[in-house]
Amino acid sequence: MRLLFGWLLFAGAVFSIMAGGIFLSLALGYACYMGGREFIAMARKKGINPSSRIVLGMIVAFFVVAALPDIPQWMLGGVRLPDSFSIQHFPLLLTIGIYISFFRLLFRNDNPPATIADIASTILGFIYLGWLPSPLVLLRNLTPVGMPLTDNPLQQPGLAYVWATLFIIWSTDVFAYYIGKKIGKHLLYPQISPKKTIEGAIGGFAVAIIFGMTITYLSDHVLFACHPFKFNLWQAPLMAATISVAAQLGDLCESLLKRDAGIKDSGDIFPGHGGFLDRGDSIIISSAIAYYWVNLVVLGNI
Repeated sequence: MRLLFGWLLFAGAVFSIMAGGIFLSLALGYACYMGGREFIAMARKKGINPSSRIVLGMIVAFFVVAALPDIPQWMLGGVRLPDSFSIQHFPLLLTIGIYISFFRLLFRNDNPPATIADIASTILGFIYLGWLPSPLVLLRNLTPVGMPLTDNPLQQPGLAYVWATLFIIWSTDVFAYYIGKKIGKHLLYPQISPKKTIEGAIGGFAVAIIFGMTITYLSDHVLFACHPFKFNLWQAPLMAATISVAAQLGDLCESLLKRDAGIKDSGDIFPGHGGFLDRGDSIIISSAIAYYWVNLVVLGNI
């Protein structure tokens, strides 16, 4: 049953990416909400007591704000929100979350009262699982200035940007694992992750560049009539290198959290693969980097 559930989640993720819009916000928001629960459980294993209501509520809030431009106008009283609405209001939402964390925990009726660690882990929780991954929704909605909008989700340029990002991340993870397993001899960071090797990290990095260039070329020349990367193939290795490094750092960051909590996996929802954080650690850290790279470098929206 658990294996079947895992495959259903994977199929739902693929559908949500292809469909975009509110579907991606719901799917990614659900995954990050579940990841937030895993994060809270890890913190409590350390004797730290973050506010679950604030962490989970703020994660939901980030994905609601990310989804607002995709909500039909009739549901918003005929108002059409610009695509830039979400990224412009994320800082405000983050500020509100920090204030709430301080003020709510200040008056939490516990004995002893809330600690520095409680407040810090609450803020870290919704930054880690809300602020950082939600730009993947914004990346899916990106459209170059002057490019006509299309209702066909399979021809929207944001789909190309998300697929390029995910293939870079997945190829990094998969090939770093297999290359490290086959020829890895030098440990990358044994204090944090005792199985990752330098050879695996370099191999995953190199393959990710190949995948990044391939997806970029196919997007511009074969798959998308809108040429989402503007035929700038020279940017692909730089984009792939940046996202690949971020993906590997994201993996190490989650390993650090687990090691500190004294656990092997963040959860057991995916048989043999752990929890939501175990499967999404690379995407969490890479999403915002991919969004800003495409927005600033590929599209030149400075």
